[in-house]
Amino acid sequence: MSMTPPPKTPLATPPPKWRRHLGNIVLFSFVVGGSIVLLLLTADLTYILSPYSPEAAVRLHQALGSLAEVMAALLGLSLTVVAIVVQLASSRYPAKIVDLFMADPPNIAIFGFMTSSCIYVILAPAFISTQGDPVMLSIVGLALSVINLGLLLPYFGHVFAFLEPNNIITQIQSKAFSALAKLKNSSSLTPQEAHKTQAKVAVALESIADNAMAAVDQSDRNLSMHTIYTLEHFLGLYIPMKGELPKKEWSTVNPKYLSTLAKEFLDDIFANMTWVEAKVLMEYERVFRKALGEMNEVVSQIGSSTRGIGEVAIENKDWEVRGLVVQFFNTYLRHALNARNVRAAYNILYEYRRFASHLLRSDPHACVRIVKHLVYYGRTANAMNLPFVTVTVAHDVRILCEEAYDLETVDMGEILRLFLTLDQPSEDDGGDVALLGVRRAQSILGAFFLHREAIALAEQIRFDMRDEPPSRLRKIRDDILTVDERKFWEVTDRGFNFDWVPGEMRQHITTFFAPMIKEDKSQILL
Repeated sequence: MSMTPPPKTPLATPPPKWRRHLGNIVLFSFVVGGSIVLLLLTADLTYILSPYSPEAAVRLHQALGSLAEVMAALLGLSLTVVAIVVQLASSRYPAKIVDLFMADPPNIAIFGFMTSSCIYVILAPAFISTQGDPVMLSIVGLALSVINLGLLLPYFGHVFAFLEPNNIITQIQSKAFSALAKLKNSSSLTPQEAHKTQAKVAVALESIADNAMAAVDQSDRNLSMHTIYTLEHFLGLYIPMKGELPKKEWSTVNPKYLSTLAKEFLDDIFANMTWVEAKVLMEYERVFRKALGEMNEVVSQIGSSTRGIGEVAIENKDWEVRGLVVQFFNTYLRHALNARNVRAAYNILYEYRRFASHLLRSDPHACVRIVKHLVYYGRTANAMNLPFVTVTVAHDVRILCEEAYDLETVDMGEILRLFLTLDQPSEDDGGDVALLGVRRAQSILGAFFLHREAIALAEQIRFDMRDEPPSRLRKIRDDILTVDERKFWEVTDRGFNFDWVPGEMRQHITTFFAPMIKEDKSQILL
């Protein structure tokens, strides 16, 4: 029953810059090359190559004057279109798009080139006279005009791609991590440089989270998921390199970036050098509350990304971050229960259990504490008349018990004791439903122990069920044996039946109940 979580799929590595602009290069070459080819096929080359004359100077002067009007109009058109598009994008998503746009090198280069070209063709006619050879001025003016016109479509394509929300989020993350890498490699670090980098990182994390909030408001599922995963990816890169940052300068940050935390919590975060991770998880919690009941996919992604951050922390032996992850998983469950959102609790429990499974291998005692938390929230859900959440907790804890037994590194007595406290009756109508579900999970675990010949552990579960009436035990046994398909017949997030047991364990279900049910063997459902 030991389950290995699937590997996390990293964000796709962006292609080299020249490949990203390859389409624009091809489009530019096609437009300009096609125009030149068409000119050569239709023009009178003899006239073009005729000796220079005063009449030619007049024609060139007039041509350059017309080009100046065209270039000025082209620059005005480009500025107007870009300004409108950027304003519309920035009003939809609060990602500091204008700042990013003005700092983008291709934007600066193209607008600088267009402005310089416009100035050139405006001034060039003043240098043409009948006493000189204006051919070079004219050739350069014509070439600049052709290049500007050829760049128009590729540049608009770049602007639209730049303003794609997912690309903006990725750019914000890349700039923040580049600032971190620069700080790490700095040979002469000053406190001012460290504080500037901290501000860049904190503002970047807030900008990404603000876009997630806006995306949830607009039911933009793809952008919401992308922002959550981008923050996870950032921490996936940050946590391994955190030890290389200057601890003295980096460990504390301006409290305004963590303004909702009490001083005692802040002091603890600063002492453990976990303010970046706390910042990301706080933003997750903020988006979680916003998405709860509106976009369950985002809630699930937050749970998955929180687990991913926790697993990176475990792999890098960052126990402080691991503790933060546990705290925030508990917070997610509290929000889900308060909102009475069963599906959110169901999905968060799944990710929490997967995180605990990963933790079993490195710190089994911490996993026991997670089981304690799970049991607490399972009993709380039962008291709130949310029996399905309690049953879900029961089966997740059962799986953890099975995995813990296989590893042989956990105090099975303690984890089993916690599990057996979950079947507390409730005064609400759903209490009996929850109790039956918990008993089914405990019975399946008892059969598992019998299958592994751990008779003493199975007897502990039997002892806990000693006061159950035989009719109730028969129902629990029969409900388990009736489930003969692992897959659930409807589409669910997990996709399988909680009460399903594999074929080699089915006989142990009957064996587990046999001492507690006094009846003829012919009446036992096989």
